[in-house]
Amino acid sequence: MTVFVLGSSGQLATHLKALLPDATFCGRDTLDLAEPRDLSAAIEAMRPSAIVNAAGYTAVDKAEAEPALAWRVNAQSVAAAAAAATALDVPFVHVSTDYVFDGRQTTDYVETDATNPLSIYGATKLAGELAARALCKKSWILRVSWVFSEHGANFVKTMLRLAATRDELRVVADQRGRPTYAGDLAAVITELVRRPECLPFGTFHAVGGPVVSWHEFAELIVEHAFERGMIPKRVPVRPITTAEYPTPARRPANSALQPSAELERALGVAMDWQKGLTAALTALRG
Repeated sequence: MTVFVLGSSGQLATHLKALLPDATFCGRDTLDLAEPRDLSAAIEAMRPSAIVNAAGYTAVDKAEAEPALAWRVNAQSVAAAAAAATALDVPFVHVSTDYVFDGRQTTDYVETDATNPLSIYGATKLAGELAARALCKKSWILRVSWVFSEHGANFVKTMLRLAATRDELRVVADQRGRPTYAGDLAAVITELVRRPECLPFGTFHAVGGPVVSWHEFAELIVEHAFERGMIPKRVPVRPITTAEYPTPARRPANSALQPSAELERALGVAMDWQKGLTAALTALRG
């Protein structure tokens, strides 16, 4: 089995390296995802048994000022990878996002709910989904949200850094979702490429655990970090509204994805962001 992974140093790719040590990982230093033709050539030259897209343009706010670049990375490169997978007749795993939804729904989003992204980032990720479905019938699209890990840059590490130096934190309380631990996501992807016959191709929500607001998530991070002696004091976390923290990109108020039960049932991987938070903090504490 030869797995070609787009991405090398990010949260997900770092976890995948531990689980798929024989895979080939291509990061920015070796492959520019803003150049879809180069990606097609690299995949054709390697002729892998599976392709995993663990990379992307993820700077949600910056994408508002760089729509063309976000489009090339999140849509055109996905199209190139999906077409290459079809040409080689191999499966393609693509990671998408909760931001393909507009957040106006009051219940959790299921895979078949109508999409309507509010931001350039969400629009380019949706375009990537559409390309994967149209160009590769052997594709799994895994939607995730609020990805965190002990690796890379993410909300958990930002909260730990700020909690170590500030007297209080102010965090948005009117946006809700289900965080995703990158280690859980890597376990799902690993099972897919090792046992592709276990799950039908299609779109799945790779999340697990309770729905929380960013504020509630931050409170848990601070509480657990203080209990582990990772920060000097239990810093108060004050709730604020989205209006009090304006950003270039609009974000959905409710981006809670309904977990896909098929993932655990077929692959044996139980996704639980609360356990993932414990794992991430344990690793960060050392």
